Amino acid sequence: MKRLGLGSFIAALFVLLANAGWTLFNGLRDDADSYAGLPRAQDMALLPWQAQWFHVIDPAGFVLGYSERLKNPLWVAYRLDERSEEKPHQRPKSFTVDRQTLARVNADDYRDSGFNRGHMAPNYAMSRFIGRQAQLNSFRMSNIVPQKAHLNQKLWQRLEEIETDVYARLPGPLWVIMGPLFPAEPKRLASGVAIPTAFFRIWLREDAAGQPQALAFIVPQQVSGYEPLDQFVVSIDEVERRTGLDMFHQLDDRREVALESKVDSRAWKLSRYASKPPRY
Repeated sequence: MKRLGLGSFIAALFVLLANAGWTLFNGLRDDADSYAGLPRAQDMALLPWQAQWFHVIDPAGFVLGYSERLKNPLWVAYRLDERSEEKPHQRPKSFTVDRQTLARVNADDYRDSGFNRGHMAPNYAMSRFIGRQAQLNSFRMSNIVPQKAHLNQKLWQRLEEIETDVYARLPGPLWVIMGPLFPAEPKRLASGVAIPTAFFRIWLREDAAGQPQALAFIVPQQVSGYEPLDQFVVSIDEVERRTGLDMFHQLDDRREVALESKVDSRAWKLSRYASKPPRY
C-alpha cells in the first residue's frame, strides 16, 4: 500500500469500512445507474474476500464496487440513454488515481506488465451518452483492470461498439453491468494489482410490456479477438456462480429466476453483429 498521511488514511479507512459494512449487511441500495439494485455479495463460501469485501464508489456516469484487496473493481454498472445532442469529447491524455480508494493504484502500476489498462465503464460511451465529467471519471484507476491486448483492443472493443452503436440507440434505456473474474488466488502484477482470468458483461433492457430482457457474456483473457461473440453467451446464473455476486435482487423471485436462467441471444438479434470485425 502506498504511503498516506495519517489524516488521509483515517478518512479513507472510515469510508472503506462504512461502505464495506453497508455492502455486506445491507446491499439493498438503489441507484439510477443500476437496475433492480446494485450487485451484492451472495455466496459467502465462494471467493470470500472478493465477493464480500468491496465498497461502493459512485462518480458521475457510473457506479462500481471496488476491492482494495484485489486493487480492481469487482463490478461496474451504468445506464445509457440516447442523447442526440452529445458529441464525443477528446480522449483524456492520462489516467488518474482515485482518492476514494486505499489502494491508490496509478497508471505506472501497469507499466511493462504485458497488460493494457482496460476500461470497464467505456471512454466512448461515457463521453457520447453521458458527458465530459463521466468520461474523465472513466479514466480513474478504480475503473481500470488488466486486460490482454487482443481482448481489450479487439473483442472487448467489439462488445463496446455494439453496445453503443446498436443497443443503446434503441428506444428506452440500456443497463450494463460488467466486471472481472478471478481465481481464489489470482496472479498479480509487480505492483500488486490482481490479474483477472476472464470478464463478464450483462446487458439489460425492458421489452414493450415492461419485462426485463438480458444478455450475458463471459469472455476469457486469452482470445484472438476475432471469435464470434455469441460463443461467449451465458446465463446470469453462471455469472453469479463465477463471481459470488447477486444481480437484480430487487426483482420478485419469479421474475428474477426467469431472467437469470435464460440463455437466448435471438431477442437481441446478436447473430447480425456477432462476427463483425474489430476496429483495430
